Parts: sequence; structure tokens; C-alpha cells
Amino acid sequence: MRSMRLAPSALALSALVLSLLPVATVHAEPPTYALHYALMLDGEEPVAGEVACVVGEPCEFTPSPASKMTFKLSRRQNEIEITCPERECSLGYGERRTYCGTCEKVDIFEGRDYGGGAIELVLRRYPRLGTLLLRYQTP
Repeated sequence: MRSMRLAPSALALSALVLSLLPVATVHAEPPTYALHYALMLDGEEPVAGEVACVVGEPCEFTPSPASKMTFKLSRRQNEIEITCPERECSLGYGERRTYCGTCEKVDIFEGRDYGGGAIELVLRRYPRLGTLLLRYQTP
């Protein structure tokens, strides 16, 4: 069996050609997880669904076009935020955003506290609008 030897100039030429070729980049899809939700508003039919969320990014979804409520779940900070364009709503203590741990069950209330810099030492009760149930699979 014969071994092939390349001259040093051939090796240098091969290295130069390889260095001039464009590097192929791989565009992999970011990992996702499935978020299952059920929105149960008092006096309305329950709405259930699923949305695909990107790992490490806040997941925004609108369960019911009729209610026009939008939720943004941030698993990294264990927070959920609600936006209601047509009525005042909150998630607890009159806040739009709340810490929810694993965020499996979140109560939704009517009204919102617009407290500025000062915090009143008063516990206000807001009427309950319904509940949002969440279940997600950890990737």
C-alpha cells in the first residue's frame, strides 16, 4: 500500500481555500413548550386552549377574543401579567402583575389600584371576575 504525501505548498493552498469558504450557519429553532390554559369567567362559557411558548421568553396569549384579556406569563420570574383594554381588571391586590410561583391557578378581579409612590395601609376587596388555570410541560 502506498501512502500519499502532499507537498507543504499543497497543504498551504488547501488551508487557504478552506479559510475562504463561507462558514455555514445552522439556524436551529428555539426550544418550545406547550402551555395549556382554561379561562373561567363568571357568567360566561369556559374557554380552554393551548399555545406554544419559547423557553426563556415571556409567553403572551389571549384565551378569549370576546373577553379581550391578554396574559403574559414569565416562567423565569414566576410572574403573570394581565391586560384588559375594555375594563379595569387585576390579578390580586389591584395589581396588573403578580408573583404566582408555579402559576397553576390565578384569580382575576374587577378593578385596579393605581397607587403611586405612597402605599395605603388599606385592604381593598375587588369583585372576582373569574379564574385562569394553567398547566405547562417542562421541556
